[in-house]
Amino acid sequence: MSVFFNLTSNPLTLFSTTSRLETKPPQFAMTTKGVSNPSEPTQWDSAAAQYNDAVGRSSRIGATRLIAMADSLSPLSAADAHAIDLGAGTGSLTHQLASSFPAVPILATDISPGMLEQLMALNVRGSKITTQVADMAAPVGGEAAEGAFSHVFSTMAIQVLPEPASEGTLAQWSRLLKPDGVIAIAIWDFDEDCGPHAIWNDACRAVDPSYVPPPQLPPRSWTGCSQLEEGLKVAGFRDVQAEVTHLGFDVGKEGFLRFFWESGNPMTLECRGSFHGDLGKVRTEMERLLDEVYGGGSKIPLSAGLAVGRRPDT
Repeated sequence: MSVFFNLTSNPLTLFSTTSRLETKPPQFAMTTKGVSNPSEPTQWDSAAAQYNDAVGRSSRIGATRLIAMADSLSPLSAADAHAIDLGAGTGSLTHQLASSFPAVPILATDISPGMLEQLMALNVRGSKITTQVADMAAPVGGEAAEGAFSHVFSTMAIQVLPEPASEGTLAQWSRLLKPDGVIAIAIWDFDEDCGPHAIWNDACRAVDPSYVPPPQLPPRSWTGCSQLEEGLKVAGFRDVQAEVTHLGFDVGKEGFLRFFWESGNPMTLECRGSFHGDLGKVRTEMERLLDEVYGGGSKIPLSAGLAVGRRPDT
């Protein structure tokens, strides 16, 4: 499960050429009933199938860099390497890791069975990937045994949880690690430019200048890399390294429109439910912005905060 983009995130029906050329924008029913709870499994089940069409691309870029950072701290080529991916979603990191280090057993966990089904549907025969439905706030149990893993990964998921350091989430995650094991976390960095949110907000305000967007994240969530880095240090992790990396959400105009209007992503449902007006006009403004400001959807900014560290001393 990836917050906001598992961007988090799907059955998408492609627009036909004729529908794209219609001069009258389609009308969209506005309802607040679809406002999402990002920790609710069914919210992500409905978004799973199309995740890789949009969010998955950006997640994979971040995952590639995060894997390299973790490998530099503790080699994934070691004979006893064993990894777990918490909030794995459809496997943006899981599959990258399996491709780069095919000998490493990987347990992918997520609260959404639908996400894990999609992950395994994309699995390459012969890989050492297994899955387990689990809440990442309390992941220990089943195959996710205490002290079993050399590397704990999580990409674009922990932001749905409040204060992961002070509320004990990171302490739970550290229990999964062997001595000197490595934690590696990526989050969407909303302290940097976030194109998808900016496009939505600007389109809505062009239609209704009084529009107030919903919060990007639940209360007391981490918003950027600096909080991620500090949180790991507060939780006692050692040799912490952190960086901001640009991912881009450069899926093109039609790809962005499919993501925002058809994907079933909880973030987009919440945005649409927050606008009390003509969503058809909002979509028209969104198309204009994509063409005039964002290079036809090829220059949409999006960044991630990445951090790695070693298990706290006991």
